[in-house]
Amino acid sequence: MRKKFLFALTLMLTTITTWGQPLVIGGHQIAFDEVNKMWLCSIPRSLFGSDFTTTLNYGDSISDFAIDSISVASGDEHVFENVQGGKKYIVTATMNDSTIAGYITFTWLPVVEINGDFNAYYRYGSVVVHDPQSDPASPMFAQVKWDEGSDAGSSNKHNFIIQFLNQEDSTTQDQSFFGLRNDCTWQLHSGHKDFLRVRDRINTDLWLDMARNAWYTDTLPDARKGSRGKIVELLVNGKYMGIYDMREPLDRKQFDIVPYDYDRKRFHGMIWRSFEWTRTVTMSDPKPRMTGMAAWDGFRMEYPDYTEISTVYWEPLEYAVRFAPRADANMKLRVDSMGHYFDLPVMQDYYLFITSLQALDNESKNIYYVCYDTDVDNKLTMFPSSTGISLGAPVSPWDNISDIVSPTRPINWISHLPMVDMMGVPSYHNEVYNRYRELREGILGTDSLVNRYRNVINDIMDCGAGAREQSRWSRNLDIAWKELNLVKEMDYVEDWIRQRMEYLDSVIQPMPIYIRQDVNRDGEVNIADINALIDLILNGELNYNSDGYITGDANADNEVNIADINNVIDYIMNH
Repeated sequence: MRKKFLFALTLMLTTITTWGQPLVIGGHQIAFDEVNKMWLCSIPRSLFGSDFTTTLNYGDSISDFAIDSISVASGDEHVFENVQGGKKYIVTATMNDSTIAGYITFTWLPVVEINGDFNAYYRYGSVVVHDPQSDPASPMFAQVKWDEGSDAGSSNKHNFIIQFLNQEDSTTQDQSFFGLRNDCTWQLHSGHKDFLRVRDRINTDLWLDMARNAWYTDTLPDARKGSRGKIVELLVNGKYMGIYDMREPLDRKQFDIVPYDYDRKRFHGMIWRSFEWTRTVTMSDPKPRMTGMAAWDGFRMEYPDYTEISTVYWEPLEYAVRFAPRADANMKLRVDSMGHYFDLPVMQDYYLFITSLQALDNESKNIYYVCYDTDVDNKLTMFPSSTGISLGAPVSPWDNISDIVSPTRPINWISHLPMVDMMGVPSYHNEVYNRYRELREGILGTDSLVNRYRNVINDIMDCGAGAREQSRWSRNLDIAWKELNLVKEMDYVEDWIRQRMEYLDSVIQPMPIYIRQDVNRDGEVNIADINALIDLILNGELNYNSDGYITGDANADNEVNIADINNVIDYIMNH
């Protein structure tokens, strides 16, 4: 059995395209696209825009190798004149009596190759990561599968999940890339329905920059608010697949929460994700939860892994979900207790994030709820995931509903009850307003926001990856047979952002905060407020106003009586 495993491993680690395997340029192993007969070489960006003089090496099986009709022997130097993104250097060569006519082209993006027979379940394969800043890469043993969140059964440009393995015994093995974390699990996200391809990557970077830290992270410098990543070019089994976001997963280590105690079978840190829209995930009308299940009407327990521990613990999330509709009906409860269940500063930033980007698929679903440690505090903080449906993008490439994606669409589309309810509390509302104005001076400044997206697209286009992506996927079923034009889509996004931010400036305004003595809330304290107080006293019903205190309770003793009339009179006399 051991011999069979090692034999299969050897085959997978050497399953690199025949033509690509022997060719090395300046110490950089070349990835070969069999469909387009393209050698794709990742080199530092600093080498672009000038002549690149370097040594070529290739295997003994190749002969008659020529670049732009210039013969190049293995070990010879060759000058690639004026290296530019997308520029093609024509190659002709012979190998084992087979001739080829193709081309070499350069990119400054990392190039990733994965080889194997993959589907929705983990299967063994090999992975090579060509980093332009690193030494030549070697194949790494891994198990790879399509990410089930990528419509694995129907999409053409799949997402992938990679788990790197030790070659000796197939146990997991950590790997680090691009200065990111050292871990065995990595994701390749395709953006297969996104006409910009990189909305989710750029949006996530925006969230990482703009969101305040979770309440528990002051002493945890390694805790993160989302997934970091790097735009790469991917080949699968010698076939060019386009640009991908190679990124860290969102998991316990990312959020740096306290791990499950396997010895004592005790829950500590917890992660749940809302994966579909329901009234339970909006927290407006939660359904009963079935005991012992790892999913609850649109929520899924992500950590600890149910398949490992065969038990669940829902209390922190369930208590928060069931609190929300009670607070909806009781302003004082909302004001006094919402912060017990939710990390309010992060909730404020989340509201501004999805409102600014009009992230239609993130207002209730596609949210990670994280509890640091049930022994410390059950308070939940929240983080977005899968933010590609944003910035004027339709819910589906097949849709064309202009009102939904309009940059001037009113912000009342948000149905997440705690976020909506708290915006009705004047003090909280004004905190959000002040935070918005602060962000507008920096990260959410219109030009800053536009440049964040345009710089990435320019980078992708300038290295040639944009044209390769468009050639590979334009008029594909994933995007409803429509044209893929990154520059055109970026122009649309820029126009959308400029209109959106101008619109938000007009509608995100401070809310008046009334003083207690202004009983009728007309902005003045006078005899009319005394008359309103008398009516309240005679009526005998107590009501909480939007500031969270009893209407007419001028002296803050939780009662409405003659003492409040005296308090209003004193206020009038002294102001």
